[in-house]
Formats: sequence, C-alpha cells, structure tokens
Amino acid sequence: METVLKESMAAQQRFEIAEPTQIAYARRAVGELARGLGFNETVAGELAIVVTECGTNLLKHAQRGELLVRPLMEAGVVASLRYGIEMLCIDSGPGIQDLYRCFEDGYTTAGSPGNGMGAIQRLSHELDIWSAPGHGTVLRVVFWKAPRAADAAAPEPHPAYGVVNLPLETEIVSGDAWSCRVHAGEFTVLVADGLGHGPLANVAAVEAAKAMATHGELALERIMEAANDALRPTRGAAVGIARMPASVSTDGMNVSFAGIGNISASVWTETSHRHLVSHSGIVGHAARRAQVFDVPCPPGALVVLHSDGLTSRWDLARYPGLALRHPALVAAVLYRDFTRGRDDVTVFVARPAGTV
Repeated sequence: METVLKESMAAQQRFEIAEPTQIAYARRAVGELARGLGFNETVAGELAIVVTECGTNLLKHAQRGELLVRPLMEAGVVASLRYGIEMLCIDSGPGIQDLYRCFEDGYTTAGSPGNGMGAIQRLSHELDIWSAPGHGTVLRVVFWKAPRAADAAAPEPHPAYGVVNLPLETEIVSGDAWSCRVHAGEFTVLVADGLGHGPLANVAAVEAAKAMATHGELALERIMEAANDALRPTRGAAVGIARMPASVSTDGMNVSFAGIGNISASVWTETSHRHLVSHSGIVGHAARRAQVFDVPCPPGALVVLHSDGLTSRWDLARYPGLALRHPALVAAVLYRDFTRGRDDVTVFVARPAGTV
C-alpha cells in the first residue's frame, strides 16, 4: 500500500519575548494549541515547562528573542496521522561558547523550573540547536501528541524540511502560503505569494496551495496550469514549484523548478550556490506557460525557496555548521537575519532524506 505525505501551510504563531509577562502569554497560547490537538495533560505540562525554559533563556542570555510555533502533521499509510507541535526559539544574542556544556543542568538557567537546556533536552521528543559566538542561537524542539504506534507503517522517506511563514506584523493573516507532498519517491513543494498582503493576498496564495495539494503528483507545468486556473477569481500570486528525489539516489539527483513571479529558489552546497530561474508574470492573470529548469542536487545540498519578504543576499557560508543542522534551523536563521520587514515572509528549506 502506497504511503503519501501531504502537508499544507499551518498557522504559525510568533511570540516576541522581551519581558517575563510575554513568556506567560506564550505558554498559555501554546497550551491552548496543545489542548486543541488532543495532547494529554502530562505531555502538555512538559511542553509548558519547555516554553518557560526557552523564554527564560532568551531573556537571560540574549535580552530578547522570539518563539515561532506551528502544528505538525505526520502522515502514515492512507489517512493515519500523528500530530505534534514544533517550536523555534530564535535570538540574536552573543551565541553559546560551549554547546556540549549548555545541556548540563543549571548551566543556562539556574533556579528556573527545569534547570535550563538540560530540561529542554530531556522533555522534548526532538531537539536540534545551532549557535556560534557572535551569531546568536536557534533551537528547534518538537512534541508529539503520542508516539508512533508500534504496528504503524513508517511514512515514506521524505526530505527533512523546515519552514517559516509569517504575515507582515500589521496583518493577521499571511499573504504567502506553501504546500508540499511526497508521491512515488519524489518530493514536491510549492510556495505562493499573493499580490500585496492581507486577506485578499491570503485568498490567492491559499488557492495556489490547494491546487498543489490536489494536483501535486502531476508534472510541474500541469500543477502551474491548475494554479493559474484556480487563481483567476483572485488578485493573483507569484508561484514557485520545486521537485526533488525524496531520498538520496546513487544515480545522481536533480532539482526541477518552475516559477512565475518573484519566488526565489536555489540549491546551496558548501562549494556552490545555484539560483533557479523564475519567469515574470502573475499566476491567475498575466502568466506565461511555465518552463521547467533542472539543476544538479548533490548529496547534502539544501533546496531553498522563499518569497520576496526575504532578501536574496544571504550566504550560509557565514554561519559555520548551520547547513548540517535541521533545515528548520536554516529557515529560522535566514528569517532572523534577512527579512525585509515590510512584507509577508516565507522561507522553505529542504534536504533529501539519507544525507547528513
């Protein structure tokens, strides 16, 4: 029986942490999300401790920072799902001198409810961290509602990926959207940026994501055609679609990309940074026929798509070791350091399964 992973944009919440009352607010909001997903009291309580520890660390060591929180969905065979919560803890502080020591109880947050990073590591179901002196710290933690059932088939191999999707600070909803899926050994992702920002831009971007969720197994040109048809009643959007092998192939790998409008896509390795071509136009209105471009994707490469809410002048070589960490940490750093601040922003980073 075939396993298909499909995930579309889930609401991502941003919590600024600059004073203790904001930690309490974030803890309550994350608790409400956990209850809405059906977390039991034990797991929800452990999650609350981790939110407190992360917020306390931000204030103690960086003076301020932010938490980005979104629900996760892990697809199993047919309709079997496992729900979770991902939290990204982001700061621009001095960085951590000794990452190994920071997980010793009391090293980061003496006197707090769980003794800092040691408690975060023990309680979290998944954890990854990157830090460097002078470059701040980004931390990813995941809590699952329940362990995967022992008799449940594992999801089809798929790239590790991470995403930041946030609206302009003055808006409630994002005018950007994204959707991804695994089908027949291939991973496909769409990023859309509705014209302007606010609710009408959101409608356009979400329609593009829906087209991807429905037609994502088709050729990239056909997905773009479906998005173009779906967006005709809307104000239109910029759309980029990338496809790559779900896992590393010994025969070599390529990334295919079709883009219309200002969605940036690139393949980054330690020795090269290949930008993929996107044509001018507006999907839903003034869109030309999509052209697909292929570029090599060496093992360990990162595939990055982002809307124009992020500048294109980033270079991961500035951040030693970051490209080896979970792609969500890469997305978090790019968001932190290269957001324009005057538009919605989406950053999607993926790495084929079986590398790093």
